[in-house]
Amino acid sequence: MLNQAPQDVLLDTVLTRYLAQHGDGLASKDSAKRGVALWREWWKPNDAVADITIGRQEDFLKWLRDKQYSEGYSRRILGVGKSALNRAWKRGEIAQVPFVELPPIGDAYPHYATREQVVRLLNAPMPEHIWAMLLIRLCTGCRGDAAHDLQVFQIDRRAGLIRLNPPGRKQTKKYRPVVPLLPVLDAYLETAKPSACVVHWHGKRVASVKTTWRKIRMAAALPVWFVPKTIRHTVATWLRQRGVPAWEVSGLLGHHAGGTTDAYAKFDPSYLGEARKALIEILADLAKDVPRLSELIGVSVGSVDPQTPSIDSTESTATSRLKVVGGTGFEPVTPTMSR
Repeated sequence: MLNQAPQDVLLDTVLTRYLAQHGDGLASKDSAKRGVALWREWWKPNDAVADITIGRQEDFLKWLRDKQYSEGYSRRILGVGKSALNRAWKRGEIAQVPFVELPPIGDAYPHYATREQVVRLLNAPMPEHIWAMLLIRLCTGCRGDAAHDLQVFQIDRRAGLIRLNPPGRKQTKKYRPVVPLLPVLDAYLETAKPSACVVHWHGKRVASVKTTWRKIRMAAALPVWFVPKTIRHTVATWLRQRGVPAWEVSGLLGHHAGGTTDAYAKFDPSYLGEARKALIEILADLAKDVPRLSELIGVSVGSVDPQTPSIDSTESTATSRLKVVGGTGFEPVTPTMSR
């Protein structure tokens, strides 16, 4: 039926249609599924679209905050429901839908880790897939979904580059760039030899690490706010403290999508060279106190050049004693990539 009255349509029906008819086509489909799950967790099964009043939306938002979700994440959750309702209205399924008020965009995530905290984390007992995830995020500064999605075919070890966005996946505002492949991650790939996903559990992609992460966080005596995305913010902070130009940090993190000319930047041998050099220095500094990391980069514990500055230093560093080799090429563009 078309143009149904909002009091005659269940909210759950709208959410179900949204996922079934549109969800799989979204680049952020995992976020959409999580958003729908949270809507269903709070709203009652018999709630109609007309029941989504401003007052109840405010109660829903308070519930999300009580669960310690950030303002930005709560905004995204509300946005999922808003998108589902608006889609139903645009398709003529509902005569009208209520206005869903999104909370204002909050400040950027405020937390970043100290060197001591990261060392404790890396030395904590953990399963292999968590170690792989941490290495990827430390070496690239990428978001969690990009780390979990990373497959071996996206890594050009000869060129020294990683395409975080696989062919065929549509880019979103959370842009996934091409980033340098650091020697540490290259060494891990050589030793671990993953068959498909780099972060995997018995060969299958790992969808969530929340339960395991909580155990590791507690074992490492880290604060509650130390969640996986803290690694990304820490990498960005440490790079800026070491004097890496803002545009390189932005390019590494995917904050700058670039245009046609920028698409060829990765072929430059100095592509993200300052960020790459600083990341190598950061990992070498951590390796002083993380044996497993030291083994990967071939540096014995305690043998790192004592002149290598501490991560917490805010001054620009001298050239690392570790050799920096820029990317010299990348695989040819395929028909899938050209669309």
